[in-house]
Amino acid sequence: MSSLHSALWLVVVAAFVLAWWLRRQRGRLRLLTTYVDALAAGEVPPPLPEPLGGALGNLQLRLSRVAAAEHARLDEARAAQRRLEDVLGGMIEGVLVIDSAGTVVLGNSRAEVLLDLPQGDLPLGRPLIELTRHPDLHELVRDVMGDGGVQRPFVRDIHLEGGKQMMLQVTATPMPATPNGLRSFILVFHDVSEMKRLERIRRDFVANVSHELRTPLAAIGGYAETLLGGALDDPLHARRFLAIIERHTVRLGRLVDDLLTLSDLELGRTELRRVAVQADGVVEATFEVLRNKAQQAGIALTRDVAPDAPALDADEDRLEQALVNLVDNAIKYTPSGGHVTVSAGAAVAPRMADGTIVAAADGLVEIAVADTGIGVPPEDLSRLTERFYRVDKARSRELGGTGLGLAIVKHIVQAHGGWMRIESELGKGTTVRLYLPRHQRDEEP
Repeated sequence: MSSLHSALWLVVVAAFVLAWWLRRQRGRLRLLTTYVDALAAGEVPPPLPEPLGGALGNLQLRLSRVAAAEHARLDEARAAQRRLEDVLGGMIEGVLVIDSAGTVVLGNSRAEVLLDLPQGDLPLGRPLIELTRHPDLHELVRDVMGDGGVQRPFVRDIHLEGGKQMMLQVTATPMPATPNGLRSFILVFHDVSEMKRLERIRRDFVANVSHELRTPLAAIGGYAETLLGGALDDPLHARRFLAIIERHTVRLGRLVDDLLTLSDLELGRTELRRVAVQADGVVEATFEVLRNKAQQAGIALTRDVAPDAPALDADEDRLEQALVNLVDNAIKYTPSGGHVTVSAGAAVAPRMADGTIVAAADGLVEIAVADTGIGVPPEDLSRLTERFYRVDKARSRELGGTGLGLAIVKHIVQAHGGWMRIESELGKGTTVRLYLPRHQRDEEP
C-alpha cells in the first residue's frame, strides 16, 4: 500500500508540474503572439522576458532578431523619407508625382506656391484637375495620361493665368511601372517668367536699337546722296542739307555714347571715385548745365536742399550725370510755365498709401526731382527704366531723346548701392526719387 500511495503522490505532483509548465508556456505563447501582432501593426512591441530554453526560447530569440532588423529598416526608411522631403523642400522647382489617373501621389511646397494649391499639407490622393483652375495645366495632365501615359520625357511651356500671370516650363518624365502594372509620372515645374521677360526685353532692345540707328543713317545717306547728285552746287540747299546731316550725326553720337555708358555700368566696368559729395553743390552744377534750356522752355528751376542734408558717398561726376538726365527729362515733358524742383535731405522710409513701408531708409540720402509736367500713365511706370522704352515715342524722338536716360540713371544709382522710385500722376507731374548712401563720417558721433 505504501508503494501505491507513493506512486499516486508522484502522479499528482507530476500532473501539477505539467499543468504549471503548460500554463507558463501558454503565457509565453500569448506574449509572443502579442509581440508579433505589434510588429505587424508597426507599433512598439511589449518587452519580452529573458528567453527560456527549448523551442519557445529559440523562437523568442529569432523574433527578437527579426524585430531588431525591422526597426533598423524602418529607421533607414524614415531617414530616407526625411532626406527626400528635405531635397524636395529645398528645390526652387515645383515637383509633383501623379499616377495614371492624375491623382497627386507626392509633391513639394514649391509646387503649392506655383500652382496655387491649398497651402500646408499637399492634398495627396486627390486628382490634380480638381485642385487647380488653369486650362493649360489641365491639358498637360490629359496629355501625360492619354494613351496609357507618356513613354519618354517631354518639355512644355504653360501659361498660368490669374493674379500671378506666370510662365512655367514643365518637364514630364514617366517612372517605371510597379509590379502590379501601375504607372506614375514626375512633373517638374520651373518658373521661367523672368527669363521670358528678359528675352522680350532683349528682342525689344535689338529691334529698338536697330530702328534708332536706321533712322539717322537713312537720313544721312539720303541727304549725302542728294548733295552728290548736284545739290552741292546750290549753296542754300547744300547748307541746309549739311545742317540736317550734322544734326543726325550728333544724334548718332549721343546714342552710341549712351549705349557705351549703359554697357559699362551694367558690366561693372565703370570705376566710381567715391568721395564726400554735398548735394547742394551737385544740384547747382546741374542747374548751370540746364538753366538756359529751362529758360528757353519757360520752365522755372527750384532748388530745395535741407540745411542739414548729409553728405553723400558718391562719384560726383556720375551723380551729376544722373541728375542732368532727370532734370533734362523733366524740362522736356513739362509745358511752358511749369517748374522743376530738385530737393535733397536725409531719407525717410517711403510708405504706400495704406501706410506700408516700402523699404528701409537708414543711412541714405534722398534726392528728388519733381516736375509739373504731363505725367506718366500708371501702366507705364514699371517699364520707364527699360532701355528705349518711351511713353510717347514720337514726342521723345522730336525732343532728341535716346530712350536710355532713365536706364542710365537706374544703373548709376545701383552702382552706388542705392535705388530709385518713380511716382507720377497724369496731368499733374512726375517725381523721381533717388536713395543714395550717405558718407560715413556723417554717421560718426
